[in-house]
Amino acid sequence: MMKGANTMGFCVSEIYPKVVAAHSRQTLYFRLEGEVEAPVVARLTPMEVYGVSHYPDYWSHHADRYLWVPLTACGDGLWCADFDFAEEQRYCVKLKVGEEISWPAYLYAVDPDLAALRPYKGDTHLHTNRSDGKGEPFEVACNYRAAGYDFIAVTDHGRYHPSDELQAQMGILTDRFYVMRGEEVHPKGGSYFHIVSLNAKRPVSPLFEERPDYVKAELERIVAQEDFSTLPDPYAAAYRIFIAEEIRRAGGFAVLAHPFWETDGEYNYQPIECRYHIRNGHFDALELFGGNDDTGNGNNLLELVYHDLRAEGCRIPIVGSSDAHTTVLWSDYDHFSKQFSLIFATGYDDLLPAVSEGRSVAVRRESDKHFRCVGDFRYAKYARFIMAEYYPAYTALCAAHAAALSARDEAALTETEAAIAAFQEKFYAV
Repeated sequence: MMKGANTMGFCVSEIYPKVVAAHSRQTLYFRLEGEVEAPVVARLTPMEVYGVSHYPDYWSHHADRYLWVPLTACGDGLWCADFDFAEEQRYCVKLKVGEEISWPAYLYAVDPDLAALRPYKGDTHLHTNRSDGKGEPFEVACNYRAAGYDFIAVTDHGRYHPSDELQAQMGILTDRFYVMRGEEVHPKGGSYFHIVSLNAKRPVSPLFEERPDYVKAELERIVAQEDFSTLPDPYAAAYRIFIAEEIRRAGGFAVLAHPFWETDGEYNYQPIECRYHIRNGHFDALELFGGNDDTGNGNNLLELVYHDLRAEGCRIPIVGSSDAHTTVLWSDYDHFSKQFSLIFATGYDDLLPAVSEGRSVAVRRESDKHFRCVGDFRYAKYARFIMAEYYPAYTALCAAHAAALSARDEAALTETEAAIAAFQEKFYAV
């Protein structure tokens, strides 16, 4: 939560809840350690919609604009007071003991629709040793859980069954970590036509070998139906559209993957093709952060395309992913735990609908303090708060849960899942 405060004789070790209902009065609890004697007071500052006017007294010191509220001692180092949260926004809170003032801590108030949602941290594109990755699927899943993930989609190249099998395997052990069925669809041996399939009921890649005449006929149909006059390679566009359609026929969700992935001296898509597919909604979502992008060039270029097209009025559902081929940090493919999605949903069944509805944020994380969140402003700014205030403590609990999963220790699973539930109950008052 919050540790330390200047060089004072006290520190604030805990504040809860951190997420509260907007337009309500809420009791906040503060656990203090060190030299603490009454009076103890706290000041709550709304950060976006101010509670006081900056005019005509705009020259007054900021410390004079909001009142200090006396706290009541609750015993065992715990203090409390009631505060009003007028709007959905981030709030800053400071405590004062005598003349010493703590460093700021942060809370968030949410409107009812956001209060009904919880954050789910996930990776929608990764590989195991079932294709060209490293690590058994179960091992990979446990490593993701230890890094604070709530879900993953295993998307091995041309292989659907590893994800299907892992989903069943993990589902027996826990309902606190979800494995989404997945596959990176493309013809055998590679090609430029890499499309991520999520939650389909069957594999799509076998079509290329098992039904080549059908594939060819479908490509001809698409070329005849679509206006590809602005594109340099109509059949390349048709191929990608065909794969997306087949993913949907299989009940899945089609993601346009890593268009600016650099391979063999070329980008995976020509930029004009990328824009064409996004403008025309050929995919269910765009992988905004993705691919093994060591320099950040591809992610940067795709984000610029995303903002350009949004300015044109395009509505673009997005995910963030790592395309990790190993869960060993600082390896040749070290994007594990750096690029991911933060999806605000009611549960696992709501993850992909949430992406479609714009409740997904693509995250590029450098540390617990430094990360980039891209998506709709309302969700992206809430995601920044969640990343800073929720996931550091939550990840530590997930690491213990992952150890219990790896050991298949039922008693430890029960204990660690209870600890996670208790933490979440304190963090959220909604």
